[in-house]
Amino acid sequence: MISWLRKILPAGNRAQASRARSVDPGQPFVVNLYDDRLVVHRPDGQREELEWDVIERVVVRVSNREPWAGKAWLILVGDPKSNGTPRGCVVPLDAANHAALLERLQAFPGFNQQKLDNALSDAAAGKHRTDANCWKRGAQPAESDAMDAMDTMGNASNDSNPFAQPGSAHEPGKH
Repeated sequence: MISWLRKILPAGNRAQASRARSVDPGQPFVVNLYDDRLVVHRPDGQREELEWDVIERVVVRVSNREPWAGKAWLILVGDPKSNGTPRGCVVPLDAANHAALLERLQAFPGFNQQKLDNALSDAAAGKHRTDANCWKRGAQPAESDAMDAMDTMGNASNDSNPFAQPGSAHEPGKH
């Protein structure tokens, strides 16, 4: 049986099937929201999942570096698993169902809409900016501003964030 399959399947097709699929920029990220979690389906077929109650921070990124260039992205950072493995989701703000995701995040107490609006304006104008924390669990709005200042000083290049690489082998939330 196996020899018969080898005869009908050219060797090139078997090798291609084992490689990871490339991302088609024409295909969108898709966000599905549930009562207890969100699931992000990526164009490369992978998915990220994060429970609402483990989200620790909501960060907005606008960068001129690939793969971020030209879009505003949300980075949802979850608390680490018990073994220390980071968790999170990365979602471009043009993902299918992004409006429902934003509505849910904007309902978080203390969500900083102004930071999100500024990032969206910069993205539309083709500008880049440092990452902005739109929300942090337990933080008051004034604390969020101080946290942004510390993040900016501590990260010369926010684009190196391990959550920040769609397609990275170390990306949290992959299943």
